[in-house]
Amino acid sequence: LRYNVRGASVSDVPFDVERNNPCFEAPGFNRAVYSDNFLKTLKVRAREQLDLFCDGDEGTDLFDYVTARDAETVADFETAYIARVYGFDDNVDYYRCTSCGYFLEGIGVPTLVLNSADDPFMDPNHWPVGKTREGGGPAPIRMIRTERGGHSAFVFHRRGPNDVAVAAAA
Repeated sequence: LRYNVRGASVSDVPFDVERNNPCFEAPGFNRAVYSDNFLKTLKVRAREQLDLFCDGDEGTDLFDYVTARDAETVADFETAYIARVYGFDDNVDYYRCTSCGYFLEGIGVPTLVLNSADDPFMDPNHWPVGKTREGGGPAPIRMIRTERGGHSAFVFHRRGPNDVAVAAAA
């Protein structure tokens, strides 16, 4: 074990951000509360970076500040800012190069993945258990997907037991 890591545990795993993005940016609650607020913080950060590294020059060639500032979705912002700064072609290239689902086979230590089927940010139809030993793949991953739990086990619209909290404590 090169880094002396003997195991890992993660929750709310975004296996495929490209597939999840439409869920995250879905109209209604997600858009109004989550993605729009997140986008506002990203725009503030882009302005700070523009001032810090580009002397406030909105015409910088390091990233497309004007498009980032005017972006209406996180995906648009990621194409204008994240992709440009980090050398990706666009937001889709960024998602495909960084989504963890593409790297599961490389996990070499026992890992517990805990997600909720009703997480509003995740595509409920994507659960890559086939990449784990349990599903016939090579990775020593145990995947648990509870029926309820929302994102990060926060479910504001329900009362009663929280499946994710129960599974995490087990």
